[in-house]
Amino acid sequence: MSLRNFSIVFSTVFKEAVKTKAYVYITLGLLVLSVLLFASPTILSNFAKDSSEETYKLVNRTSLGLSEQDLAKLDGNWEIVNNARIESLKEEIKSEEIAGFFVLEDRVDMMQLNIFVPKVNNELLFTLESYIEQKRVASIVEAQSIHPSVVQALNAPLQTSFGSLYETEPNALLIVYGLIAIMFLAISTYGNNVATAIASEKSSRVMEVMITKVAPVPMMYGKILGIGLASLAQLFIFIGGLLLWANLGIFEIPEGSFVQTLIETITWGTAAYILIFFIIGYFIYATLFAIVGSMVSRPDDLSSATMPIVILLLVSLTVEILFVMDYPEGILTKVTSYIPFTAPMSVLIRIVYNTIAPGEIIISLVVMILFIGLFAGIAAKIYPKGILKSDSLTLKQLMQFK
Repeated sequence: MSLRNFSIVFSTVFKEAVKTKAYVYITLGLLVLSVLLFASPTILSNFAKDSSEETYKLVNRTSLGLSEQDLAKLDGNWEIVNNARIESLKEEIKSEEIAGFFVLEDRVDMMQLNIFVPKVNNELLFTLESYIEQKRVASIVEAQSIHPSVVQALNAPLQTSFGSLYETEPNALLIVYGLIAIMFLAISTYGNNVATAIASEKSSRVMEVMITKVAPVPMMYGKILGIGLASLAQLFIFIGGLLLWANLGIFEIPEGSFVQTLIETITWGTAAYILIFFIIGYFIYATLFAIVGSMVSRPDDLSSATMPIVILLLVSLTVEILFVMDYPEGILTKVTSYIPFTAPMSVLIRIVYNTIAPGEIIISLVVMILFIGLFAGIAAKIYPKGILKSDSLTLKQLMQFK
């Protein structure tokens, strides 16, 4: 009978959750967001202004033989002028006749390049500076009769490359930020929905009618699972959308882009881990929210009553950002992987960075499941007492009831 009552509460809560306008809009928004993530490189390239159409002027006040033909190899159209008024050139920028201008001047034992652009283009500046430096060196070589091979050896560039400390791409850091942000927002939002649903029914006296038909504990977990499945469906749609667009190949993905890293990082196995740890993290906090919901007499009191849970979530998020993400193999990271309140986020971070062994994942899962069982036992004693009292109660008062 209790299983049947549980299924009735579960199906009712789930149907009510997915039928709300807010739920439908958020679900559609997540689906659109998954499309925009993959289409963003194409969209940005279409909106980006073609730099080859921009015009720049270079005021050459030195003896260097600069060439417009050489400058044409850079982005944009170039014009070299020997004499020009700075104020006049500034007015040309304001009227959008030119995109910017540069003034090259001789100084004591050096040259100075003055830059006047409304928006800095670092790639253009680097190329222009390299060109001017080459011309300056060539001028010195010619004047001093230095052998070209010596100059070539002195100017040989230093080759640099970024090495990853972990078996993942540097862009994966952004993905990790996104994952823990989604987990934090989902757990706090849907956990609060559980508390709100319980507090609303309690304040409207509906609970007194329901309690005669359904036992308190099946009722509590029916609500937790109903709202949890609804939230899980949204997360599944979002991640499923990402995997779908990645495997269909309908979007052009630039090499080395964030989207490419997303495809390589969020595999089917990683997606499964995300869902598992999201469910467990939700259950840990949703049970706390359910207990708090049974303690208050009206929904208006929830903001202050749930504050300790929210603070606990924020502390967990802060620990992940400040310590775990920068040191995914550190001692603190390993410790937080076994603390139930931080483990869902910590383990996910270590999975993305490939710094956790399968055995550690299993142990962490067992610890969290045991903790959920412990919470279930405590909630089974506290929850029925809280929902039968019309006034607000403290946790100490609930623990004292017989």
